Amino acid sequence: MHRPLKRLTPVVLLLASGAQSTIEVPQAWQADIQIRTLEVTRTKTSINARVVIYTENDDAAQNARLLILLPIGVGIERIAPTCSAAPGPSMVPSLRAMVTCDLGVIPDRGYREVVLSTTVPATAPPKRLGVFAYSTTPDPVPGNNYAERIIP
Repeated sequence: MHRPLKRLTPVVLLLASGAQSTIEVPQAWQADIQIRTLEVTRTKTSINARVVIYTENDDAAQNARLLILLPIGVGIERIAPTCSAAPGPSMVPSLRAMVTCDLGVIPDRGYREVVLSTTVPATAPPKRLGVFAYSTTPDPVPGNNYAERIIP
């Protein structure tokens, strides 16, 4: 037995008439932080690296950081003011394994550039330098956060 509808709500009438409603779905909070450039050059006495970190995907990358993994047996000659080197071993404190850089907030489609210079390792090549960028903002494409180069 059918009961007659007493009253249809405006939403039901709108949907029944075939009209399309536009309901905004909130976008997820995310920023694709990525290594855009990693250039490594070598002179007789130093290794120089230039890293460009870029972000996109509609939100700022919050508390962005860059981790630079140095080749074995190098010492730091020059690093950016926002960077600090991990302590070296007690027997040779000038040797370093990594550098961490605080990049702060990188706005959507913004970038940061980090430059550093190290000594040349005493041992023979091949040597590698790696960089890894990350932030506290969720990253939809974490595969582009890392890059490495063999030092010429």
